[in-house]
Amino acid sequence: MKHIITFLCFVFALTISRAQISIRAKDTPKGKDVDVSIRTNPGSSKGSTDKGTSTKTTPTGNNGQPAPATDTASKPSGTSPFDESYAGPAKVSLKAFWRQLEKLRSGEYTLSNINNAERMLNEVKQKDPSYNIADLQAEVAGYRQKANNDAASQKAATGKAEAETMYFKDAWMKMVNIYSKGIDMGSGGSGKSYLDRVKAFNLEEYKEKRKAAGEQPSPNSYPNLIDAMLADYDNYVKRSDRLKWNVTEVMVKSRNEPNPQEKIALLNEAKYECEAVLIMSPDNAAFKQKLDEVNKLLGNAGAEAAKYYTSDFHKENVGKIVWSSKPLVIGKEKEMSAVIKNKFVTGEPIFGTAYLGNPAKQLMNGNERLRVIIKVDNGTAVWGGDLSYFILPLSSQDKSYIQFALLPDEDWFSKNYAPYVAKENWTYSYFMDQLVQAGDISHEITFSMEFPTNIQGDIDGSLSLDLSGGSTAIKALSTKLHDQLMASRTLPKAGMSNAALEQQMLAAANGLGWKDKFLKTVITSSSWAISKNELTGAILYRYVNAVCTLKDYEGKCYYQEFSFRQDYTGGGNYSGTVKYNSYGSKREIGCDKIK
Repeated sequence: MKHIITFLCFVFALTISRAQISIRAKDTPKGKDVDVSIRTNPGSSKGSTDKGTSTKTTPTGNNGQPAPATDTASKPSGTSPFDESYAGPAKVSLKAFWRQLEKLRSGEYTLSNINNAERMLNEVKQKDPSYNIADLQAEVAGYRQKANNDAASQKAATGKAEAETMYFKDAWMKMVNIYSKGIDMGSGGSGKSYLDRVKAFNLEEYKEKRKAAGEQPSPNSYPNLIDAMLADYDNYVKRSDRLKWNVTEVMVKSRNEPNPQEKIALLNEAKYECEAVLIMSPDNAAFKQKLDEVNKLLGNAGAEAAKYYTSDFHKENVGKIVWSSKPLVIGKEKEMSAVIKNKFVTGEPIFGTAYLGNPAKQLMNGNERLRVIIKVDNGTAVWGGDLSYFILPLSSQDKSYIQFALLPDEDWFSKNYAPYVAKENWTYSYFMDQLVQAGDISHEITFSMEFPTNIQGDIDGSLSLDLSGGSTAIKALSTKLHDQLMASRTLPKAGMSNAALEQQMLAAANGLGWKDKFLKTVITSSSWAISKNELTGAILYRYVNAVCTLKDYEGKCYYQEFSFRQDYTGGGNYSGTVKYNSYGSKREIGCDKIK
């Protein structure tokens, strides 16, 4: 037995001599960390868990109790110890890695340290693929995430500060548009434009953000500058006389406005002005009082305007032109929605209804000629614009709307065109001519009514007409209208007859250098008119009116209006030489009328 015990002791001693026991104690954020490691072959170890065993004590605090959990979100925890016994091919890289890791564990988790740690770990992996770096990679990844989180937080904080600065700068710029230090009103405008700028400033939002911003040390900071403006706003309103010029004066002007819509528009501007000031200064008694007055006047103006409306449709379209392929029945427009349009095609007639805020007779002031300006594809206005007009009989002017035909059908022509022929009104004829010349394509047509009084502004409209289906009917109509007018037009009658004078006038007209060759002169004046110096009353010359006929290269015939003169030579005598004095309109006429 004694020999057996001696043998076992020998074996045990031999075993201990071949083993390596490593005990390390280290202070960590969690307390004391005691690491006991037993290895049987230290020379062949590749890592802390390859061969042998390892035990670890529970971290403790100063009182020996388990340490409280640390904030892993603020700083990653690392517990993997440095394997000093490792002597493999990655030994140098591993030591270099641990130098970087110690910096990270001590709180120096800069991007440079993180990048270096990751680079060293990659070298360890490359030099010794069997070395287990999973725990170390996870720890470094934690530091990488921490750095990213910190950068994101810093960026968010910076962005928030920049956003706050930009908000107050923008708010200050908006205040500059609604406030002025001087006696002038500034650049904010009045009425609706001023109200829009006040709303854009958003006083309530500013108050909330100003409260959150807290005290501002610099007197020139945007919040402090805005605060000073707001504190002085009531004084600004008084010294700039906004109440007088933008409210009271506008209300006075509205009293004499004959157009109910214009009156309402003026009163609305005064209303918007009051509302704007009361947003910035809710307790302003003067503007409160004026706002009440304006609202009452608006009610009266609305009632005045309502008596001219024939329907809700009329009210919705006052001051506009509604186009349709059939004449609209006033009061039943909504039932005719199928024929109301802005796009027309070959074969469709075009009718218009202009809705007014006053009876037409107030706008026309006794005139029957309503000037219209019609353009095809934004070209030259039909018949030069100044001679184009629709005939609006006095008997139809008691209505608060005007109905007309832009591209009439046969029924309209048979009932309404006779006055146009009698008055030699070429508006429709020349409009048809322009459509024919423009071609069988889609056209944009603009139309404007110009009233002889200033009660109603111009009423404009536009539409498209697609003639890709052909314009044969329009060509035939154009020829028909032209022939009708040519048949009705005659050469002006002679007021006097003097062959010698007529030849001199013809020579003077042809000497102007125009490409037209004039053929004949008709003196339309019955006697000479005298022209005198406006200041001295001295006689300058005498003149007569005449027309000269011509035939152009297309075979069309015209007459051109002229006036010719003879200069005063004194003693009641005039020169025998006739000179050109002025010219007027040029009108087409049937060639059979100038023979």
